[in-house]
Amino acid sequence: MTEGYRKSLLPNGTRVVTERMDHVRSVAVGVWVETGSRHEPEGRGGMSHLIEHLVFKGTATRTAEEIARTMDSVGGQMDAFTTKEHTCFYVQVLDEHLPLAVELLTDILLHPEFNAEELEREKSVVLQEIKMVEDTPDDVIHDLFAAQIWEGHPLGRPILGSREAVTAYGREIVLSHFTEEYVPPRILIAVAGNATHTQVVDLFGAGFNGFARGAVPRADTPPVIKPGVNIVGKTLEQVHLIMGFPGLNHSAPERYALFVLNDVIGGSMSSRLFQEVRERQGLVYSIHSGVQAYADTGTLYIYAATDAPNFSKVLKSILKEIRELKKHGVTAEELRRAKDHLKGSLMLSLESTSSRMNRLAKQEMHHGSFLTIDAMLEAVDRVRHEEVQALITDLLDEDRLALTTLGPLDRRNLPADLRH
Repeated sequence: MTEGYRKSLLPNGTRVVTERMDHVRSVAVGVWVETGSRHEPEGRGGMSHLIEHLVFKGTATRTAEEIARTMDSVGGQMDAFTTKEHTCFYVQVLDEHLPLAVELLTDILLHPEFNAEELEREKSVVLQEIKMVEDTPDDVIHDLFAAQIWEGHPLGRPILGSREAVTAYGREIVLSHFTEEYVPPRILIAVAGNATHTQVVDLFGAGFNGFARGAVPRADTPPVIKPGVNIVGKTLEQVHLIMGFPGLNHSAPERYALFVLNDVIGGSMSSRLFQEVRERQGLVYSIHSGVQAYADTGTLYIYAATDAPNFSKVLKSILKEIRELKKHGVTAEELRRAKDHLKGSLMLSLESTSSRMNRLAKQEMHHGSFLTIDAMLEAVDRVRHEEVQALITDLLDEDRLALTTLGPLDRRNLPADLRH
């Protein structure tokens, strides 16, 4: 247990976690709702994201402009985002403005107006956002990849929803989705910065007074990862590709070994892929690997972009590096470098109150507990060579490989062993 960390339950069932950082003058306040695009029933795609926009558009007592002005008047920052598994609303302010931040957050979450005119306006904003993503190939390809590997499962649907779905939503369905999903048992409050736990509990206790609704049970089914090759043609300057393998869910005990393995493959500038495909061969500007983790599944993926004539070379180079890893494993030197890089990144990323607030919330949602920074650094240090080797054997299985490409490409550009 760490000095600065505390956790409580409000009378209505909302969880509160705080981390005191008394050397800073700011405070980051996040309200996390455990609802996202994977929880949307058929026919409600994009609803979580639309609601995330709408709550800022006016409450019973404040207009959208007043909400924005209140935040600006104290130099604060207010934002929100939606993922596949949660929605977060957060505010960063000077410590003295914590009461105002809580008042605003509780107001927009308890008394949103969902005004019909505002709804139409905001739908048009979301449609612009969808178009913006469609114009950004490195965003689109992640949606295409998800649709391929989690085909037929809500995890495979885009967070923003489709133009048709968003256009069709009326006030009633938005309100009923909001009422079902925004309930105390699914809400987590995470606060990091110069504030005491008691202060946070008192402020939210008062703000959430009278807010009590139970959670309707959800039928969540775990997805099955579908391998295969999906070539999506589009007139672009480059071909974008994602190659994915099975990964781990976010509470898997081997997750630190996976972070280390990811770092070795393509998670840093000294990684195998960056050094081989970009530095030695000069075939790409952009190449990296990454880990996506959800409650019951995950992927380890590689992203790259190159022009069509070099596509086959890039793909062969990536497969060659994967096969080398499977054959010879990770060296002791690579393991040490990856651990040092991970620990350094972790330390640097936790300098700000907002990143601390994020970490607090995710640890509570994923593990129901809290790890100090020292404990996380120790967990990275403790990763053994054989754990990484076991993951290489388990996860980097070419029979379970999924490949998505977007750009000016057809199957003839594929290496022969992937053409089937």
